[in-house]
Amino acid sequence: MRTPLAALLAASVTLLGAPSAHAQAAPRMADDFTQIMDWLTRGIADGLGFNAGSSFDPPNEMRPWRLQPDVSLGVGLLPFDKKAFPRMKVQALADKKPDESLPDQMMFPNLTLHMRMGLPGRWDIGTRFANMTTPSNYKLSPTTTGNGQSNTLGVSVRRHFMGGDRPLVSVSGVYNHTFGFFNFQNEYKDVDLVPGMLKADSINFGTLEWDVRSFGVNAIASQPFGKWIPFGGFGYNRMIGSVSGKLEAQWKTPLIASSIGQASNSPSEDNGRVILGFQRDGSFFKLFMNTEIKAMGSMAGKSFIVSTGLAAPFKIGAASSGVREGRNRKNSYWTWDKTEAAPPPKKTARETQPELIFIR
Repeated sequence: MRTPLAALLAASVTLLGAPSAHAQAAPRMADDFTQIMDWLTRGIADGLGFNAGSSFDPPNEMRPWRLQPDVSLGVGLLPFDKKAFPRMKVQALADKKPDESLPDQMMFPNLTLHMRMGLPGRWDIGTRFANMTTPSNYKLSPTTTGNGQSNTLGVSVRRHFMGGDRPLVSVSGVYNHTFGFFNFQNEYKDVDLVPGMLKADSINFGTLEWDVRSFGVNAIASQPFGKWIPFGGFGYNRMIGSVSGKLEAQWKTPLIASSIGQASNSPSEDNGRVILGFQRDGSFFKLFMNTEIKAMGSMAGKSFIVSTGLAAPFKIGAASSGVREGRNRKNSYWTWDKTEAAPPPKKTARETQPELIFIR
């Protein structure tokens, strides 16, 4: 008959995966944790393949050497394929239903800052900074909380075509570098490590880290109707990089070593998106709203980003011959400027000869 101490040591051997015949034959909890992290990192990687490629810019044509900032706040949806969740080999872990402690989908906030500069020949360049920071103790499920942050640094080059009475077509090439982390934790109570003999509680800590790069191209068509400018188009981006994850169960019972599983996955290389939205020109700011929906790659049609923001009404920059030429609407292609400078008032006889008024 096995003593409680012997059962405890046997459970420890199984969890550690020591090179004994019994340990090699029995399923290990660490192997199940590895499967869980393989599923989770794959879901995060596929989501980043789309989210890291987000690079929308308001479809405004810039005059040469002028700068224009804009800021937007958005929310994105990252879905997970629960049908592909792995089957647990350790019955004690399967009884805890680990799939229910992880979400079907994850909503995340997104703050984005742009700065664009116009160039001659209907070109412009831009820089992009985006930040996703979850609230503290963000609830992934009723039993799991976490916190994380993701940052994106990007640059873009854009060229405009047509415009005026015809739609304005803007084609851009974009590079984004996205990096970040997400930590989460939950607990398992009364895990039946040795049926009828040994139960233990664990605190489970998960860590996800990513570093990916996106190379993409967008094509957007827009047409003004008064102050309203609807737009739509398509985008494609190719991804490189990886997402790595680690899941560790720290047991509250002495002598039982931690169970650890690790995995890494890369995003889908090819990702496509549909871009739709509108802009409204106001007296103080230009308001814009856009939606990007995943149209190519894993979970197509289920992942999206919605953003709304403000573009500054002013354009920063010193005057130049190119800018002065752009101000003359009749002799240039700058079709977004719908206003004409008012002619100077004509001088009256009283203004030109004030001394005559005094004599009279």
